[in-house]
Amino acid sequence: MSRKSELHRTHSMAKSLSSILSQIERLQKEAASIQSEVLGRIRKDIAKYSLTAEQLFGEVQKPGRVAAKPASKAPQVRAAKYADGAGNTWGGMGKRPDWLRQALEAGKAIQDFLIGAAGANPAVKAKRKSAAAPKVAAKTRAATKKAPARKARKASAASATE
Repeated sequence: MSRKSELHRTHSMAKSLSSILSQIERLQKEAASIQSEVLGRIRKDIAKYSLTAEQLFGEVQKPGRVAAKPASKAPQVRAAKYADGAGNTWGGMGKRPDWLRQALEAGKAIQDFLIGAAGANPAVKAKRKSAAAPKVAAKTRAATKKAPARKARKASAASATE
């Protein structure tokens, strides 16, 4: 490219840049004018209908104060309902913790871990244990009755595939 064509190109770019900048300035003035007209109409309607800022925008904050964020739904911390002597606690909702499941499998009753007067009273504990024993035995019997049926189904399925 020759020096002359380079100068011409630079001059035309500067010319087009200046025309673009003047076009931007003109459009900004036009936008400001339109906004001004719209604000005027809105103000007139607000006065005409006696509208307040609260009606338009809800609760208005006093100047200088920061609006409080709406409370997000934080997980609720439940008071402990069950505890062992080692400092482990459980609120009674959701999956049982390992420490409690292991203790129950070892033969303890869930009432042994209740926090409060009912859990601390040995007479109540003894009564609850004796009442819970037949239920546990019934559950164990029901589980053993289901086991042969499962084994029979597995055996028949295995023989069918052979």
